[in-house]
Amino acid sequence: MAKKDLLTIGYEVTGKMFRNSLEGRLLKLGITNNLSKRARDVLLDKFKAPEDYKRFAQYLSGGTVGNKPITELPADVKQEVIDAHKANRYPERNRSPLLTKDGFYGKKGDPNPKYNPDSNLLSLYKSSNEARRSLGHVQYIPDGKGGYTMTDTWDVDEWKFNQGANSGLPLRGYHTDLLEGGQLAARAYDLSRWLGINKPFKYNVKFSRDDLKIKK
Repeated sequence: MAKKDLLTIGYEVTGKMFRNSLEGRLLKLGITNNLSKRARDVLLDKFKAPEDYKRFAQYLSGGTVGNKPITELPADVKQEVIDAHKANRYPERNRSPLLTKDGFYGKKGDPNPKYNPDSNLLSLYKSSNEARRSLGHVQYIPDGKGGYTMTDTWDVDEWKFNQGANSGLPLRGYHTDLLEGGQLAARAYDLSRWLGINKPFKYNVKFSRDDLKIKK
């Protein structure tokens, strides 16, 4: 990420001042109280917002009702998680146990530190936009009874790839963790962060033995 400049400093200073003001506190309360969040979710469901749009909207406006974890997924997204599991899309399990060329982590033939045969990290990046953008990578943990528990945290990663001088800077460029949404998503994130109303939320979704038998 580029070094802070006057616009970045101004964004951070004015945001802190607004969030600490009476107006800022009242606005945050008005948007992020449970009644407002329930109304928001009703509208999102009424207009059949895609799963990725719905989760982004929830993140931008205070998180989930009661700040509770999400325990249910749409049937099609849940099926895509199951499909990814059956397709063995576990990136850390599927890496080479040994480095195949010299590099940052060592020389060719050295143990690969990114290889983990016991990893529960499941990738949804080859799935639909709804699954890929709303979930990305998740933990898919066996429950010892033939089922699984999917856990994840929906957040905007503050770590930025090297994508140019303005990557991730507030009010300019874009955030690489919101790449698909481009400038619109980046500016919405900037506004929500400035207002202090963005809030991460967690997933804790159970997949029973019977769920794994679901067919398309």
